[in-house]
Amino acid sequence: MSDDQLNHPDDRLGPSTEESADVGGHPKGTLAIVGIYGLLFVIGWLIMYFGVFVPRGPLTE
Repeated sequence: MSDDQLNHPDDRLGPSTEESADVGGHPKGTLAIVGIYGLLFVIGWLIMYFGVFVPRGPLTE
């Protein structure tokens, strides 16, 4: 193959401005999933604490 076949002129220009606008954005969907998971974790912990541990009372009497 010659150099012309390996290196197309459009390949040397780099990404267009339309394509580069999306690059580097924050993953909003992933952040939402992690936030929901954290919220469910805290709610589950509170249910376990106030629903199981507090009603049983202290370990020593």
